[in-house]
Amino acid sequence: MRTTTIEIPTSAREEIILVTSHVNLALSNLTSEDGICTLFTPHTTVALTINEDADPDVRTDLVAAFRALIPKVHFKHAEGNSDAHLLSSMIGVSISIPYQRGKLLLGRWQGIYLIELDGPRVREVRLYV
Repeated sequence: MRTTTIEIPTSAREEIILVTSHVNLALSNLTSEDGICTLFTPHTTVALTINEDADPDVRTDLVAAFRALIPKVHFKHAEGNSDAHLLSSMIGVSISIPYQRGKLLLGRWQGIYLIELDGPRVREVRLYV
């Protein structure tokens, strides 16, 4: 197995960042073969997903929908970020994507998103092939 880590700085508490180009570059540096690329983030208040990357309004809409799903409520966790922990658990911290000749096999409109839920911070995304 080969692995590398990408660092992604975030600039807001809630932010969705398109990271497809970062992943493609890192993948091309790891392999030119075929296989499955697993992306994993070792954080409890961030998530990874695949969604439409053609319209930037999708990101804004997703953040608004997340807020509607998990409104600010009183949690016992003293840090005040339990909403971020919950959303991270619901969305997920890993995804797997097939690749061929070192290139991701995403659909035409698909992109890989890092979803920051408790920033700003520098986040890690680890690639495994």
